[in-house]
Amino acid sequence: MKKIIPLAFLTAVILMVACNKIDNNVNMNPKPNNYATVGNSFSKEDGPIEITYTVGHSIDVCDGCIYVNGVLGHVDCQGWGDACLVTIRIWPIGGQPKGETFNVVVDTVWSLTTEDYFNMPDRSLTVLDAPSENQAYLNIPAQLVYRDSVTQQFTFTGLFFSEAAAYSNN
Repeated sequence: MKKIIPLAFLTAVILMVACNKIDNNVNMNPKPNNYATVGNSFSKEDGPIEITYTVGHSIDVCDGCIYVNGVLGHVDCQGWGDACLVTIRIWPIGGQPKGETFNVVVDTVWSLTTEDYFNMPDRSLTVLDAPSENQAYLNIPAQLVYRDSVTQQFTFTGLFFSEAAAYSNN
């Protein structure tokens, strides 16, 4: 009897570990580099849209990408490319988007950059929890945005949803 109890305990532990390994392998769905989680709606109760995307390139492939104080130069983790992975939260201005395009304010104030500007490349983000089929991608057009002097936030303009990606994310 004394030998059966430890053997039964050992068998139970082995089965639990094996089941966990199988379950973890089944649920491993890698996320794309450029994606958004929007929830089922855009109300304040549901929280912001979280977006993750690649941005930026190394200085050795840049002959000058942005004018900084009137001088053509380079800023890490801004503009075209995929050198940096950024995750931020954005809120649609005025709540749920009401038209074809909408504007958002960046909730995570210092996550993009400590600079007063951000060179946002165009991006099409796969919506992981799309509320409808025609909202499979959240598209952000390329834009140079400036930090608001009072709130310190950036505002992205002209975002839109589509069934297919509008941009190549280069």
